Amino acid sequence: MAGIARRVLSALVPKKIMDTNGQLLDALQKNSETLQNITDQFVPLMKRFRIFFFWEQEKTHLAHTNDYVVDEASAAPILDGTDRSGVAASHSQMCKFDSPSSGGYRTALAAIMRYVRSAPATIDTRTVQAAEMLQRLRSQEAQELTAGL
Repeated sequence: MAGIARRVLSALVPKKIMDTNGQLLDALQKNSETLQNITDQFVPLMKRFRIFFFWEQEKTHLAHTNDYVVDEASAAPILDGTDRSGVAASHSQMCKFDSPSSGGYRTALAAIMRYVRSAPATIDTRTVQAAEMLQRLRSQEAQELTAGL
């Protein structure tokens, strides 16, 4: 992936700027330690969010080839509790919808609407959970303070 990203950037970005992004591009390489660290930190947080992964289904024209900028496995890992869908567009076009009737637009809108409808119940549940956790913490602090008396 970093090789493709370098080719895309080298075609679009002045060399002076490109040289400063070398470490960033290295971090984006498949199986990089940086990406693994990000994943390791993100996975425990995922259950608190609704996640919908999208991936490009059309290759991007690069300097001398056509290829995917991000492959499906990287863009949309198969994980419990997440949604995923391909978008019939290249990497740079996948969030630039031609009209409200385009497939990618309809898929994204349906997901957003589903998440919006479920948000009030999620907020209520989290409010109750937060209040219960605060009560437990206060009780624990009170027990610790009185234990020393």
